[in-house]
Amino acid sequence: MVTMNRNKVVIVGTGQVGSTAAYAIVTHGLCNELVLIDHFMEKAIAEAHDLDDGSEFQDRHVKVHAGDYDECKDADIVVITVGRKPPANSTRMAELGFTVGLVGDVVDHVMASGFNGVIVMVSNPVDVMAWYAWKRSGLPRTQVLGTGTALDTSRLKTIIGEETGLDPRNVGGFVMGEHGNSQFTAWSTVSLGGKPFSRFLADNQDRFSSVSTAEIEEKTRTRGNEIVAAKHGTNYGIASTVAGIVQTILWDERRIVPVSTLLDGEYGERDVFLGVPTELRANGANEIVELDLNDDEREKLHHSAELVREHCEGLL
Repeated sequence: MVTMNRNKVVIVGTGQVGSTAAYAIVTHGLCNELVLIDHFMEKAIAEAHDLDDGSEFQDRHVKVHAGDYDECKDADIVVITVGRKPPANSTRMAELGFTVGLVGDVVDHVMASGFNGVIVMVSNPVDVMAWYAWKRSGLPRTQVLGTGTALDTSRLKTIIGEETGLDPRNVGGFVMGEHGNSQFTAWSTVSLGGKPFSRFLADNQDRFSSVSTAEIEEKTRTRGNEIVAAKHGTNYGIASTVAGIVQTILWDERRIVPVSTLLDGEYGERDVFLGVPTELRANGANEIVELDLNDDEREKLHHSAELVREHCEGLL
């Protein structure tokens, strides 16, 4: 279990996402020790040296080094980012055939070390891969989670901030379901400054008559693909998301984050990982906050669950 001393994090995969997540963890000083593992050891060593070389100018020194899977034995968190840059116009589900073999191999090596901490899955399709890692690892459900719709929720708040000119941190609410095309904004949960967003728009028609919730939701769903098309990958947003999840777990912050976690009767779904608001604490994903969704939102959640569950079939 997590040792509660902000001790050791391992990142498996030092590509664009893994290395940027490592940078976010180091710059925020989230742990005492950060270990980088990669199939190409020279890459992991180079990234570790590059990160460690600026330690004099960091607020807190984090010891960074490359290692092998034996390092996972006493790790509090293992972050899995293995995969490849998605081809143009691809979907996250399209990466399943390529990623599943990599993730299975990583999970086997991590568990062979004696690891008993929390696995944070980043590799896409993240909901399927989180379910697969949970099944393959044999760890309790609390100790395996995916980044889920945490990044999508942050994107939603950012876009609302862009549309209204207000700080996105004033926005509450969640994007839920699959981290992919079937995700949806649970508008019944979205508020701005404590006021339901629909009421906020109605009360400020003279200022925000052009703001459309449908357009905001579509921008939220497609922004990731637009970034990939322009720069052949995403790294900063997901790195910040990973760092936030790592901090919440290591520091036992008990923050509610829409991570991908196992549904076991919540929202009428079972044996599927989806992005839903979940209390994170030192031992991982704890209580799911079951929101009072409207009928349309529940139907969208069930649709998302069906799609994710279909892609899980036959993986074990």
